[in-house]
Amino acid sequence: MSAVLVPACMAADFDAGTGTCANQIWIPQPSLIPALTIEEAALIAGAFALLWATAFVFRRIRKAIDQF
Repeated sequence: MSAVLVPACMAADFDAGTGTCANQIWIPQPSLIPALTIEEAALIAGAFALLWATAFVFRRIRKAIDQF
């Protein structure tokens, strides 16, 4: 997967008076969500599945107790 590049300017190269950049550079586009490997994504999915299964079991136990 290729990274999307966006133009940026170093603080030292930016002229606030004119609002221009003396030396424009290209950097990978920042993201709010970090890139994950397959192993990291599987670990997160496993944690969600375990949490869901635990909540499901406790709900079933509570229903069984309420019936008696």
